[in-house]
Amino acid sequence: MLRTAIRSNKTNFIQGMLLLGITIGVLVYGICDRNRVYQECYVEAGVDITPQDFFKNTDVDACFAGNSDVIDTEQPGMYHIVLQTGGFSYRSTLYIRDSIAPVGEAARVELELGQQCEPSSFVKNITDATQVCVSYRADPDFTQPGIQPVAVVLTDLGGNETIIDSELYISKVVYELTVEAGSKPPELADFVLEAKEAELISYVQGYNYAQPADKIVYSRVDGEIYQTTLHIVDTIPPKVKVKNLSGYMLVPRKAEDFIVSVQDVTQVTSEFVREPDITREGEQTVTIRVTDEGGNEMITSAKLTLRADTEAPVIEGVTDLEVFRGSSVLYKENVSVSDNCMEGLQLLVDNHAVNVDKAGVYPITYTARDLAGNETSVSASVIVEETNYTEADVYALADKVLADIITEDMTQREKAKAIYVYIKTHIAYTEHSEKGNWMNAAHEGLADRKGDCYVYASTAKALLTRAGITNMDIARIPTRSSHYWNLVDVGDGWYHFDTTPRHDHPEIFMWTEAQLMEYSTSHRGTHNYDHDLYPKVN
Repeated sequence: MLRTAIRSNKTNFIQGMLLLGITIGVLVYGICDRNRVYQECYVEAGVDITPQDFFKNTDVDACFAGNSDVIDTEQPGMYHIVLQTGGFSYRSTLYIRDSIAPVGEAARVELELGQQCEPSSFVKNITDATQVCVSYRADPDFTQPGIQPVAVVLTDLGGNETIIDSELYISKVVYELTVEAGSKPPELADFVLEAKEAELISYVQGYNYAQPADKIVYSRVDGEIYQTTLHIVDTIPPKVKVKNLSGYMLVPRKAEDFIVSVQDVTQVTSEFVREPDITREGEQTVTIRVTDEGGNEMITSAKLTLRADTEAPVIEGVTDLEVFRGSSVLYKENVSVSDNCMEGLQLLVDNHAVNVDKAGVYPITYTARDLAGNETSVSASVIVEETNYTEADVYALADKVLADIITEDMTQREKAKAIYVYIKTHIAYTEHSEKGNWMNAAHEGLADRKGDCYVYASTAKALLTRAGITNMDIARIPTRSSHYWNLVDVGDGWYHFDTTPRHDHPEIFMWTEAQLMEYSTSHRGTHNYDHDLYPKVN
C-alpha cells in the first residue's frame, strides 16, 4: 500500500509539472505574440500587404501560415491573419477599409432615336481600389430628341460616391447605315427616324452598290442638316463552280483554269492555296481560294491529273529557199509546227551559215522543241542566186537621185530625212512586185517609180546604202499578207524607217520600238516581227 501511494504521488507530481509547463508556455507565447506583432492592422484598399507589415520589428523570414485568411486588397473587410517565423506562430487581425471615392471622366453619348444605353456609357477612365458600380442619378429620357444633361453616380465597395455630370444627344437621323453590296439604294425612311419635314440632299441612287465603300450622306430634317455614314459592305462569300483538269506535265497552270463560274456582286481574284506540282505524274488535289473585294473567301478544290509527254513535235512546210543575192530570207514563211502539247512549243531556225551577199547553197536547220524536251529537226538549203540587175546598175540610179536631194553639209539624220521624203513623193504604190531580189525591186522603184512595200523598202536600202547610212532589211512575221520596211542607224542606235504609204498617212521616220509597237497593236499587227532575228531597236 505504501508503494502504491508513493507511485501515485509521483504520477501526480509529473502531471502537475507538465500542466505548469504548458501554462507557462501559453503565457510566454501570449506575451511574445503581443510584443512582436501588432494585434490589429488597418490599411486602405488596394495597398500591397506583406508578412513583414505585421511585425513591430522587421522579420525577413516571416510568412503567412496556411490557415491564415487569403487577403483580397480589393475587398474591404476583416481578415484573420496567422504568421509564422522561427518555429513560432503569431496572430493578428487585418482591417481593409475603402475611404477614397472613385474618380472618372465624363463621356458624351450620342444615340439615335429609340436607342438606349447603360449608365457606364457616360463615364470613362474610372479609377478606384475596389469595384465600382455606375448608376443613373435620374433616368434620362431616351424618347426625346436633342441634348439633355445626364448625371451618373459612381459607388465603390466602401460606399464612397462620386457624381459625374455628362450629356446625352439623341438624333433624329441615324449616324451609320449599313447595306449589303448589290442591294437596292436605301430610301429616306432608312436615314430619318422622326421628322415633320425631311429630304435627302445626297443622290444615293447614283452610288455604285457593287463596290464596297463608305459614303457620307447628307439630309435636311426640320430645317437642319445632318450627315450619315453609309457603309456599303460585302459580307457574302463568292459562289464558285470548278472543274477537274487533265493534261501534260510541266505545263503551267493558273487557278482560273479550274474555275467554271463565279457568282459574286464584287470583283474576285483567285489563287492556289498551294501551287500544284506540275512535275509529278498522276492525280493530285489542288485547293483554290477565291476572294471578293469585301475580303470574303471561298476555298474549294479540284483534281489535276498529269501525264508525261513523250511525243516529238511535227514540222511541216520546210522546203529549199531561193533568193537573189542581197535579199532578205523569210525562213518561217509557210512553215508550221504541231505537237500533242502546244503550250510552250518553239520553232528555232539555225541559219548561221547563210550569207545572202554571196551566191551559193547554204544549209539551214529547223528544230521544234516542246516543254518536255522532245525535239524534231528538219534540214533544208538556202540557194542564193545572182541578181538580174547589177549593183552598178542600181547604184548608178541611186547616185543620180542622191545628187539632187542631199548635200555634203547635211547630217546623217538630215540625209535620211531627205531620202524618206523623196521615196514618199516619187514612188506610186502598186499591189504586186517581184519578191526575193532586192536589186530588181530597187531598180523598179528608182527607174519605174512604182511598186509595193518590197519596192519601197528596197529603194530605201539602195539610197541609204549609197548615202553611207547604216541600214538593215526587216519583215513582218508571215501571215496572209507580208510587209517590209527598214532599220536605220544614223549614229545613235537603230530606228524604224518605213516609207510605204498608208491610209492614215503616218510618217514612220526614225520611230522607236515603243512607237511602232503601239501603232502596230492598234492596226492589227501591221509591224509584228521576230525580235530574235534583229538587233534591239531604241
